[in-house]
Amino acid sequence: MERVYLGRNVLAFSLVALAGMASLSAAQDTFPFTDNGGEGPASGDEWLETAVLSPIYQVEEVPTLGGLESYATAISDTGWITGGAKLASGVNHAIRMMRGGPAQDLGSLPGLGYSSAYAINNNGDVAGVSAVASNLFGSSAQPWIYRAGAFTDLDPMNRGVYAAATAINDAGVVVGSNSFLGAGSVESFKWSSGAPVNLPDFAGDICRISYGMGVNAFGTAVGYSAAPGVCGDNRAVIYPASGGIRDLGTLGGVNAQAQAINSNGDVVGFSELASGQNRATLWSGGAIHNLGTLAGASFALSINDDGIVCGYFLDSRNQQRACVWIGGAMYDLNTLMGSGGTGWRLLIATGVNEQGQIVGQGRNAAGRLRGFVLTPPCRSDTNRDGGIDGGDVTVYFDAWSAGLPDTDLNLDGGVDATDVYYFFDLWTNGRC
Repeated sequence: MERVYLGRNVLAFSLVALAGMASLSAAQDTFPFTDNGGEGPASGDEWLETAVLSPIYQVEEVPTLGGLESYATAISDTGWITGGAKLASGVNHAIRMMRGGPAQDLGSLPGLGYSSAYAINNNGDVAGVSAVASNLFGSSAQPWIYRAGAFTDLDPMNRGVYAAATAINDAGVVVGSNSFLGAGSVESFKWSSGAPVNLPDFAGDICRISYGMGVNAFGTAVGYSAAPGVCGDNRAVIYPASGGIRDLGTLGGVNAQAQAINSNGDVVGFSELASGQNRATLWSGGAIHNLGTLAGASFALSINDDGIVCGYFLDSRNQQRACVWIGGAMYDLNTLMGSGGTGWRLLIATGVNEQGQIVGQGRNAAGRLRGFVLTPPCRSDTNRDGGIDGGDVTVYFDAWSAGLPDTDLNLDGGVDATDVYYFFDLWTNGRC
């Protein structure tokens, strides 16, 4: 039985800590994965090779800054990608890039040599953290936003510790965590200008431990917070834009964490079962849904407005494997790559945009830890002429009538009327 969740003394931003959660069977590696001079995750014969189900994604590599490793944490609808990469010296810096382009070294805040980025909006504005230490947390950690070629320090008085900015929307609203009350506390915050504003705690919270993790277009934020009267347990929470805090509930266990929220108000993260195992979780329409797993514990990290969810799960050998949920079905992303993905080992999927592109980190064919970008074909451009128009309808219906597997757009394993609805929803809105 695995018990895989974050305690209150781990990193203040779970994109770095998620894969570092403890398990009764074995400790997990920490994202961003690193070799640190030795073997890192999935570097040996412990990796389970799997057969390709359907080659729907093409994989591209996120370049480094002259060092050995890179990773991606988020991708915007406009194609901006962010994350981090190592310099030749081994120092990690936040990066920003467009798909297929070079990685831009964002540098760091003055006096803080290390940095990492966790979120990016359609304008290319980036949210992240800087610190003096390579693990990017502790008394020096400073949250920031990078906009128009310059950093804005979101804690210029350096009042906090264990701080990071973890989410940003197109209006420039940032969500993150900081220790505004000093050592021993971590508080979720929201920022748009001026000073960051603490998000509310539960009545009866004696711990002052909370983490802001996601924000949608309407300013509704999500994260997790200490339970009232209990230190060490986490509750998945939503912070409505109008104010307040609400417990989203669990799958029967004690702990849960919310990681992301889409424009429809759907929230994803993970929750403990009554047995203590973690499962990727969707909170939607007032209900809690267990997204399941393909082996051991599973974790959902990002969701787009179509309801496509990405994250990772632990396989039978306790290795992280990047995964995606499409139409309610779960897939190991290692089984969904085209020929360009030969040799890749995808470890964690951290972000998905409205085009269905997915980013994360894995090992390339040479065995190096690299960020990846997965791009699906445009499902509504069925004649592949680069446009979404009337010509696609005829091609799709001819293929659908013949029962061709490529027309199973919702990936439920069958070619039926639901695929037609799916196609027309995409086509009428001019989306892929």
